[in-house]
Amino acid sequence: MSLEDELRAVGRSAVVPPVDDTLTTTVLTRVADIPVRKRLRDRWRTFLAGFLVLLAGLALTPPVRATVAEWLRIGGVQAQPVGSGPSTAPPVPTVGEHLSLDQAAQVAGFTPALPKELGPPTGVEASKGFIATSWSGVRLEQFQSGIEPMYLKRYYGSLEYVEQINAFWFKTPHDLVLVDKRVVRVAGPTLVWERNGVTFRLEGPDKTRAIALASGTS
Repeated sequence: MSLEDELRAVGRSAVVPPVDDTLTTTVLTRVADIPVRKRLRDRWRTFLAGFLVLLAGLALTPPVRATVAEWLRIGGVQAQPVGSGPSTAPPVPTVGEHLSLDQAAQVAGFTPALPKELGPPTGVEASKGFIATSWSGVRLEQFQSGIEPMYLKRYYGSLEYVEQINAFWFKTPHDLVLVDKRVVRVAGPTLVWERNGVTFRLEGPDKTRAIALASGTS
């Protein structure tokens, strides 16, 4: 159940006791005695408080989260909207090294999570805080989310928020920049999500397939 559903359930289940007529009369009498200026000031404060609550509620909804992510970070990935971008992308790069998963974990400093459905990867490479794996037509990168982003994605169009796995789908080809080395390549549609301080980039499959693989990554 989402937070919105839980709040609605609480609202429906709340029991409000009946208000005594004497209390109503007393309150109205006291309000009438308050100077107009103070009543207006209090009304403004009430409006402002309600407006802030409304903004907080909107910030929890997926469409607004998706808009915010357009100019903020998704784990270790900085998303930067641009006016235009590449129309096509080359094939997904395969991983050329063949480390064992234990070796990769020792080099990177964390244990990689892999899509169960794909089986053992055909290529595995690692560096400190980073592991890349690949299968036929699929590349999965995972890296520890730090203070500074590892990748910059210059995308155009819009991001699609995938609520069931708290991820973002980059649906168009885009420039992918490795920030510290200033290396640029064109990446195809990619699913990006963060879990337990690790950022994942899944490139190659279509959206439906990517979501299924991400859901089974552990």
